[in-house]
Amino acid sequence: MTLRGMRARNNPLFMALLLACHGLPAVAERLELAAANTWPTAYELNGRPTGVLVELVTEAYRRAGYRVTFKLMPWSRCLGEAKTGKVDGVFSTFRLPEREAFLYFTHEVLTVQVISLFVRRNSTLRNGNDFVALQELRAGVIRETSYGTKFDDAVKTGALRYVFPTDSIETNLKMLMATRVDFIPSYRSVMLNTAKNLGLLGQIKELTPPLESVPSYLAFTRVKDRRKAAMDFDIALAAMKRDGTYQRIVERTPY
Repeated sequence: MTLRGMRARNNPLFMALLLACHGLPAVAERLELAAANTWPTAYELNGRPTGVLVELVTEAYRRAGYRVTFKLMPWSRCLGEAKTGKVDGVFSTFRLPEREAFLYFTHEVLTVQVISLFVRRNSTLRNGNDFVALQELRAGVIRETSYGTKFDDAVKTGALRYVFPTDSIETNLKMLMATRVDFIPSYRSVMLNTAKNLGLLGQIKELTPPLESVPSYLAFTRVKDRRKAAMDFDIALAAMKRDGTYQRIVERTPY
């Protein structure tokens, strides 16, 4: 090979053009996505992000040719950093008017959250939709978290008067056990798996019927133009649902 040829091969622009001619992306686009640090959806294991939603997002973007990193932190910080553009996007979030003001939502549903109320095992409460019985009781919630239209409206209208926000489901569970709150609204899978991890599963009970089942999405900051990343995600996730990959990943979660 001539000296000129060697120089050409060491030229980044030359290599990029060569890769493009072979139908390969020169550099995989990078995305930084934030998620609430919650088991089993998104949590750290041996220093690495994992969880059912992390796996779904990772596989979708692997297929789409992106490199993704994850920031796991309290949900209020996830929304705050998406609002300012510090992260590219967040998951999983309900499609609410106040969030659409600063988030661009994907179309494909990432997951459906079943929302229920949870109490101590010895509680006399039975009906998970009886807000009259709950009016004078204390609720433990997570900051900036929506629990569906029924619960959110009950808080806004004062039908639920005593609401105590924290940054995590673990803290809420400990408050429930310490009788500092009387009930907790939560996504069913998150609550049952977290309670199991803390050894508290036998000390709580789920009220029936559930409040709601709400679709939840990956959404991107509006500070940056991430519409192509959203479209590529929709295509890949839809393909995962068709070929069975989506269901295989979801079924790894006990509850």
